[in-house]
Amino acid sequence: MTPTPVSAPGAHIAQLAAQHAPAYKMLRDEALRSAPEAFTSDYATALGQPAESYVRRLSMPASEGFFLGAFDAAGQLLGSIGCLREERLQQRHMASVVAMMVAPKAQRQGIGQLLLHACIARADGIAGLEQLILTVTASNMHVVRLYENAGFRPYGLLPRAIVVAGTGYDKLHMVRLLAAAPAPPQAARCP
Repeated sequence: MTPTPVSAPGAHIAQLAAQHAPAYKMLRDEALRSAPEAFTSDYATALGQPAESYVRRLSMPASEGFFLGAFDAAGQLLGSIGCLREERLQQRHMASVVAMMVAPKAQRQGIGQLLLHACIARADGIAGLEQLILTVTASNMHVVRLYENAGFRPYGLLPRAIVVAGTGYDKLHMVRLLAAAPAPPQAARCP
């Protein structure tokens, strides 16, 4: 399934790099503060980390993954998404979609969809990469639908995967096959 091209007026996608670390930290801190149930990381811990702690994440070799940002016309970071390739040899055909976040003021404007489709397109071009996996808070139906509309399918549910202020939240595990994925085997037929 090829993602449908989308656009968010005035926004453009670019790869994040070390110089974006301060803006990335601000975006991430705000996302963790405003939607703690959406992330496995927590606001208090992130707040204590300096912007420099994200430099390695934003400047990794292309063979290991990438982080993309959505920017407005003035160059302000509106959202981000990451794609991290599995390190183990027998799992190198997979990558995890991580750190999908959109600034509260830019939500519901197509930024998340734009980021997700750019991530899928970029991942599709990485040799040997066959599938993307992610987790999403199961009760966040708007975001679950966003992923489903981009071709992700659920494959499991982890009850109470995170607990925020005493409330448990389930995480839905999802997968999306990429163009390089072999065709799934046909189901065996019973005689």
